[in-house]
Amino acid sequence: ADTTSRPDKFIGIHFFNPPQLMKLVEVIPGEKTSQEVTELTKDFVKSVNKQAVLCRKDVPGFIINRLFIPMVHEACYVKDRTGATLEEIDSAVKFKLGFPMGIFELADFTGMDVIHKATVEMHLRDKKVINPHPLVEKMFDEKKLGQKSGEGYYT
Repeated sequence: ADTTSRPDKFIGIHFFNPPQLMKLVEVIPGEKTSQEVTELTKDFVKSVNKQAVLCRKDVPGFIINRLFIPMVHEACYVKDRTGATLEEIDSAVKFKLGFPMGIFELADFTGMDVIHKATVEMHLRDKKVINPHPLVEKMFDEKKLGQKSGEGYYT
């Protein structure tokens, strides 16, 4: 926004993949974005049959990735420390926490390339964000990206 001559008109919107299935869209106004532009953007999101969530502060990862990315890495650490299987961890998340998908299942759906790059970028901008778990690094390096490559946590 600061590089434009109209920072009051600048706003970000973050759709989730695949957008035809995922209902949520993050709306990210800048520090100088006008309320009018924010409302117009929320109206646009609604007009394409999506649900807007307002990110009141532009932080690395916005809201969802700020929560999801560390969960992927922590799930790997839980697997390491407890010996729990992927299926046990995913089942706990789905059947106890009520998530529609397990963490590893969603990571495969999202793609290890996306998770790895988002983690690295978030960490560069905010050192409180966890570094990639070694398994995430290994899968990324080996191009085991999840559904898009046919193999990730699951085959």
